[in-house]
Amino acid sequence: MPAAADEVEVDQQIENLLGNAELFKATITDLQARIADEDSIAVSAFIDYPITVRINGKRKTLRQAEDLEPLYYDIFTPEIADIIVNQDYGSLFVNGDGVMFGNGEVWMNAICLDDGCTETEARIVTIQAAE
Repeated sequence: MPAAADEVEVDQQIENLLGNAELFKATITDLQARIADEDSIAVSAFIDYPITVRINGKRKTLRQAEDLEPLYYDIFTPEIADIIVNQDYGSLFVNGDGVMFGNGEVWMNAICLDDGCTETEARIVTIQAAE
């Protein structure tokens, strides 16, 4: 049963530091399915814009979801896609900066949808190639 215990610990860390653990769990599960399906349009909705990424060593800022489409495979390389799809929820690293996938290649955080931050969504805030 260690896996279930790990998931409970991750849930508690998310609740303490970021907010709604159920929101993160559902979003991560959905993201993993969309990445596995290579559904670039659906994946674009999981990103907090603007976001700056590196493509072939050059920084590029995506200002809106439409900017992701032509660059999808340059950003979600096979390595990044594998990291996301194979990330075990119970082994996620959580801190005040968000939830880390892999060794920091992808980070997700709670994004406020209103001024009082009463409504949030879990979105990708960092995508970077492995060093």
